[in-house]
This record gives sequence, structure tokens and C-alpha cells, in this order.
Amino acid sequence: MLDAAAEEFAAHGYMGTTLLDVIQHTGMTKGALYGHFSSKEDLAVALIEEAGAELSARAAWTGGPGTAAVRTLRETVLGLARHLRQDRRARSALRLAVETPHLDRHDTGLVQRICLPLTRAVTQAQASDGSMGGYAPEAVARLLVSAFFGVPHPVPHDDADAGRRFDDLWAAVSGPQKDEDASSRREP
Repeated sequence: MLDAAAEEFAAHGYMGTTLLDVIQHTGMTKGALYGHFSSKEDLAVALIEEAGAELSARAAWTGGPGTAAVRTLRETVLGLARHLRQDRRARSALRLAVETPHLDRHDTGLVQRICLPLTRAVTQAQASDGSMGGYAPEAVARLLVSAFFGVPHPVPHDDADAGRRFDDLWAAVSGPQKDEDASSRREP
């Protein structure tokens, strides 16, 4: 049942999926589906909970002993990508968490639960070998998730929040800013 629902949600999103779609996909009766889940919302919540826990755990992977922090980060992101490509429940959970964040019953949303351990990994990589250019670790983690998985970070709360998030991401992609005062004091 969850596999059929995951396939439908991954392909059509929450709004584009009906319980009838799931029922037809499984070949079950309506009564059998309702015996397990009372609504489309219950199905979505179950997928986010189950597959989201797996995604969060994979994002928190710390690598093997002696593995360089930047390599661990790289392998973690690639492992998440592989898992999302191969597991329809994971793809569905991530799409549902982005489209319908109110269905995620955790205090922090799934995207944030993925970003938090990646932020720690970026911080460790920066501390161990100076990689990642010294950019804000949270911005780098959000950028990795946004760019590599095609997942936007949760919708900003207001214009000020949107501005802060944009500035963080902009700093992560635009590189270190030159001190304009220092450059203007240099002689030609």
C-alpha cells in the first residue's frame, strides 16, 4: 500500500494524487485501504515518517574511521542521491515534505533534518582542512540539498527571512567578498 502511494505521490504530488489512484494502483478494495489508512493525509504522514527517518539517518552518516571530513560529506551526499534515485518511498517523502510541510509531524521539517547533519559535516570539513572556502556551513548544506536534489529549502516565513536566506546562499556561491576599502587604498 505504501509503495503504491509512494509511486503516486512521487509522480503526481500530494494535490495530484487521490485515494482512488492509490486503490487502482494496488488493486485493493476501498475498504481494505481504509482499514489501514483513514485518509490521503494519513498515507502521506506515514510515508514522511517512515522514509524521512531513513533519509535523516543517511544524512547523519559519519563515514568510516580515518575518513577525511570532506570525503565523508561527499559520500553522504552521493549516498543520499543514490537512495533517492532507487527508493520511491524516499522520493515521495521528500516531495511530500516540501509540498506539504504541515504533514511532517516533527518539530523540524524533513529538509531541515537532512540539512542539520550536512551542516555539521561542512563545519567539520572546514575545520579539518579548510575546504568549502569558509562559507557559512548552513548555507553550503542548504545549497547542496537545493541544487543537488532539486529541493527548495522550506518557504521563508517573511520577506526578512527570505532576504537572510538569499544572502546566505549568495555568499556561498559568489565567493569571499573583497574588502573594498582595502582595495581602494592600494596604489595602481
